Amino acid sequence: MNILKYFCFLLFLSSQLAAHSSQASVSKTVLLNNIEYKQVQNPIGKFGGTLNLSVLGTGPKTFNPWASTDNTSSELSRLMFDSLFDDDPDTGEIIPHLAKSFEIKDGGKTIIVKLRKGITWSDGKPITADDVVFTWNEIVFGGLEGSGFQALCLIDGKFPEVKKIDNETIEFKTPIVFAPFLRQISYPPAPKHIFEPLVKKAKSKDEAKQIFNRFWGTNTTPKDFITSGPFKLKRYVQGERIEFEKNPNYFVINTENKKLPYLNKVVFATIQDQALELFKFLAGEIDTTTIKGEDVALVKKLEGKNKKFKTVNLGPSTGTEFLVFNLGYKKKEGGWFNNNYFRKAISHAVDRTSIVDNVLGGVGKPLFTSESLASIYINKNLAKGHPQDLKISKELLIKGGFKWDKEKNLLDGKNQKVEFTVLTNAENATRQSIGVIIQDDLRKLGIKVNLRPIDFNTLIVKSDSGDWEGIIIGLTGGFFEPNSGSNVWRTTGRLHLFDGSKHKPRDWEIEIDKIFNDATKVVEFEKRKKLYDRFQEIAYEKLPFIYLVSPIRIYAYQNTLGNIRPTVYGGVIYNLESIYKK
Repeated sequence: MNILKYFCFLLFLSSQLAAHSSQASVSKTVLLNNIEYKQVQNPIGKFGGTLNLSVLGTGPKTFNPWASTDNTSSELSRLMFDSLFDDDPDTGEIIPHLAKSFEIKDGGKTIIVKLRKGITWSDGKPITADDVVFTWNEIVFGGLEGSGFQALCLIDGKFPEVKKIDNETIEFKTPIVFAPFLRQISYPPAPKHIFEPLVKKAKSKDEAKQIFNRFWGTNTTPKDFITSGPFKLKRYVQGERIEFEKNPNYFVINTENKKLPYLNKVVFATIQDQALELFKFLAGEIDTTTIKGEDVALVKKLEGKNKKFKTVNLGPSTGTEFLVFNLGYKKKEGGWFNNNYFRKAISHAVDRTSIVDNVLGGVGKPLFTSESLASIYINKNLAKGHPQDLKISKELLIKGGFKWDKEKNLLDGKNQKVEFTVLTNAENATRQSIGVIIQDDLRKLGIKVNLRPIDFNTLIVKSDSGDWEGIIIGLTGGFFEPNSGSNVWRTTGRLHLFDGSKHKPRDWEIEIDKIFNDATKVVEFEKRKKLYDRFQEIAYEKLPFIYLVSPIRIYAYQNTLGNIRPTVYGGVIYNLESIYKK
């Protein structure tokens, strides 16, 4: 796609998105039969039908969202377990969901949350303050959860106080003002009547965690799931499909006071690669999908030809794609990965523009910062980065103690050839193509890179083991809260990917720890941004992650779907309860 066509294309999609976003996203609380329902104001839809979606890879590792450590498991679990709050899809502001309302008191140190009266779990048991308090005090603060969320909740080494006021009221209290806390307390509550007996059986904390992590695994009988969301698991065929059916006790209704969701089922096909995913979408077997940059021109052509689907541009991705080296890797005596000159040389050698043009089809931008291009906290002074420059790379390698032999192979100070293996997930063709370009770029410096794609779940296990050299992967991010990444950046964070070994923190790691600690105590945006700007400067200079590119989010969805209203902050199917098949 040439530059002019691409520019016109983005203008078209942006105007299309604006048209979709014109309708305000509002809801009301309606009392019916002593139940405080959430009434959404979307147009009335048609009951019945199945939404067909897809998931890349081998499928989820668990259906327990509180034990989940991977994005696939977490995304699928969101169909079954709702949060106290949602993000407004148009503004990004926090709006009540399972909660009816909230009140901020004591200068921001106390938050009072009111639950909707009379709402229930899928088994008919009431959702109450006891569920919320149990989730926080036993699952989060008790160390049972698996995502590292617990670490995000530490405030000067202390956890907040979470206590029940009455059946529908919870008090959250922090010792000092903690800026990210309101978004954090949206954390989905777990059913106490299911999990408490399970935890009480354990004789120790370690045993409790083991039992908890195994509970609601992928071999669980579907009828055993007790959910709060619009759907519950009906059937799971490993490596093939995941089927969800509607929750008849869901608390969301339409303007005719009829219980939602409209859909009877949501079915995810397990797909091994993105090319097959696109093929299935074009064949009408999948209802919505993400379009890779290199496929945009083809998809736009087919959209205009057959009129069966629509495409929409939702702007830069909130995630980050990067190459990371294992700074704690013990098997290389040369210590290459811990050499900052080496990491800088690699960064200058990577042709990000070529990746955007040849892998993303021009639908993206180079990425240099730890905050995504979509983040309101991005350090704009660093966002433009630097062009590829092999001359600078070679100068940096010499400063780092490297040299070249007669065959132009790069050697370290001990005359070892510089050769390493980079892993990535086999299901992601984009990352594999990025790996090929990096492989070629580093070959020009005399570095041999062995690119090894492996199954995503295997990759996650491998990354946790510490037995790896380099990985090309990405992390999900957000628009509004950098602290959500603190479990990656803090030295005590569970996802401290670039060095998960026990080690003496580097000076710059200590400074990052302090920044993340200080920034949570500041409410004013400009003061917080100054701190996070400094954090990005350190990440840019020390390069524990070598950031690569930011794709533009292009989605496509079938015209057979009703109440589809894509927004920048919400995505395409955030209002799943209101979507229907025409």
